[in-house]
Amino acid sequence: MHPTPPPLKIVRGAPDSTELAAVLLALLALLTVAGQPDDAGEDAAPPPRAPWRPAHRWRPPGSWTSP
Repeated sequence: MHPTPPPLKIVRGAPDSTELAAVLLALLALLTVAGQPDDAGEDAAPPPRAPWRPAHRWRPPGSWTSP
């Protein structure tokens, strides 16, 4: 009795155009599905705020190091 061949055979060497197209199509399908939000309607979180306040006045470079 002969063992069944594996569904995917990995062979060293450069892939041909059909194999390359199949891999790229599979990756594109994964990125398309993974990139879409589930249900980002009104329940979506607001964007994060910056941890700093806006600047009030201009100071020349190096002035913040002097007392």
